[in-house]
Amino acid sequence: MHRILFVFFAVVLAAQNKPKMAKVKVAPVVTYGNSDSITEQELKIYDYFLASDQLEGRNLPSRGFDTAALYVASHLAEWGLKPGGSTTNTNGPLQPYLMPFELVSKSVIPGESKASLSGATRGGGRGRGGDAGPRTSVYEYGKDWTVAAGGRGAAPLEALEVSGNLAFAGNGYVINKTKIDPFEGLDVKGKIVVVAGLPPELAAQAAAGRGGRGGPNPLGEPCTDFLTPEQAAAKNGAVAVVTLQNFQQLAGAGGGGGRGGAGLNGPAYTVPKFRTTAACPAVPAISAGLEMTNDLFQGEKKNGSQVFYSAGSDAKLDSFELSKEKKLALKISVKSESNHAENVVGILEGSDPVKKNEYVVISAHLDHIGLSAPLPDGHNVNNGADDDGSGSTALLAIARAYMEGAAKGQKPERSIIFLWNAGEEKGLWGSQYFNEFPFIDLSKVVADLNIDMIGRTRGPGYSDPDKTHVLVDQGEILLVGPNISSDELEKTLETVNDGYQKLKLNHFYDATGPDKTHDNLGPEPNGQRIFYRSDHYNFAKMGIPIVFFTTGLHPDYHRPTDTPDKIDYKEMMIVTKTVSALGWVLANQEGRPALNKTLPEQLTKDMKQAKDQGWGKVTPVLAPLPGEPF
Repeated sequence: MHRILFVFFAVVLAAQNKPKMAKVKVAPVVTYGNSDSITEQELKIYDYFLASDQLEGRNLPSRGFDTAALYVASHLAEWGLKPGGSTTNTNGPLQPYLMPFELVSKSVIPGESKASLSGATRGGGRGRGGDAGPRTSVYEYGKDWTVAAGGRGAAPLEALEVSGNLAFAGNGYVINKTKIDPFEGLDVKGKIVVVAGLPPELAAQAAAGRGGRGGPNPLGEPCTDFLTPEQAAAKNGAVAVVTLQNFQQLAGAGGGGGRGGAGLNGPAYTVPKFRTTAACPAVPAISAGLEMTNDLFQGEKKNGSQVFYSAGSDAKLDSFELSKEKKLALKISVKSESNHAENVVGILEGSDPVKKNEYVVISAHLDHIGLSAPLPDGHNVNNGADDDGSGSTALLAIARAYMEGAAKGQKPERSIIFLWNAGEEKGLWGSQYFNEFPFIDLSKVVADLNIDMIGRTRGPGYSDPDKTHVLVDQGEILLVGPNISSDELEKTLETVNDGYQKLKLNHFYDATGPDKTHDNLGPEPNGQRIFYRSDHYNFAKMGIPIVFFTTGLHPDYHRPTDTPDKIDYKEMMIVTKTVSALGWVLANQEGRPALNKTLPEQLTKDMKQAKDQGWGKVTPVLAPLPGEPF
């Protein structure tokens, strides 16, 4: 018994005399909400749906785009996000997530549109006799001529009735850097200008299949570096332009110059509420088929065949006035048709009673470019798995992760707006509408994190014949905008990245023009101009700090070969987690990133123009429009 007590007291005494261990300070684990829950498999599920053939390329407007919008809205409703769309007259649980805006299409009424040429000595036209004297030739709309409206600097389609003598002005482009001016010494005042072909730079771009919506123009900026034929004609006092159709246009129209109706993706639309101002005036334009071309140049110093083939071979064509006896009369009758578009908006309200009135916007665009001519295998859907199925997919995963985290008590202090923009491919429509007619006070927006094309990397065997493209390696990301708009946002991003996914941050496109280390691969003279080409730019116009995440350009850009089987889902997961983490930090940090004091000249001009046009006034979301999905 004594031995047992001795042992007991010895143990107690030893315990009392044991040196005390110093308290070790354990660094808190850095967490970024529920960002770790984002997986490759989740992203693959979303992207395979959005890029499926059944959605027909998500053109705006289309049933495919509407289906994509409902798909996103159904997830937001299931996860419990607050709707950011219509608040009145909605039908069902999904329409409240849709932010509608009206579209209008103007189209030519063929039977009421006329073109006639008087003073031609022979040949061409409809309903003429067999003599060789001067006559009036009448041309059928859709067979002999069509309207070229809205593209290449032409004026928007409007009803028109003009007539005038004619002058030929080569390809019609005035190019400042090379001092080319086909209008020099040519009297076109009150006349109709005929043009054919393209400058070599544009012809090469067209042959390579580049230069789509938002793509850089090798001639530079219209109205500053060059004038299109329609703009140059307006500057010199002409009343209209006639463009001779090329080989491809004639072949596509069955030899007659097109039918003037809707193409594979329906008619062209505009947003009537936008308060836009053209960079410089332009005259209306029509496109002439082979018969009208031959008649226009009958008896001139060059005939129609010579002009047509010279233009097709990019040969230089001298300007000259056509016979004073010739006069072209044009009458264009127009009808309007309404349609709908919709952004998809979900909101996670912040937890802080004060900070919840500020917002972090995370955005992507839901639309793509629809259908196209079929490939040899018959596939004609531009699936848009990367552009921007990848960004829309990432945004879904981030929204799901945030809501799942909120259910576990991980809720950001500021509110988060998840924004799927419509019509980015048409000219950044959805983001313009959000910023021009916002339902919140935009001065309360801390930043916009924009995601567009984050799904492709340079894998084994990758090649791209277009040397102006940059595509990243796995584990790398191209950043656009933080160095331009907010150095503080850049520092926050770097801190998040260093402590989390550790992506290689590539700033090659984080510039507004080429220099020794940025955007210097062409096209000349201004590079890719990525800063101006996605939805973040409309937020930048409102003085909001932005960062745009992209993995770059590749050969499948805007082609039916942009399919979900080519996506690097590991890369997409890493980037998505990084965007999610950055959004979490911005939503919780004490302050907000400041806009740089010095901004690019073009951005400053665009900010002033947006202000002058009244952008940013808080506006109630429209009620659902006719035909809107539910």
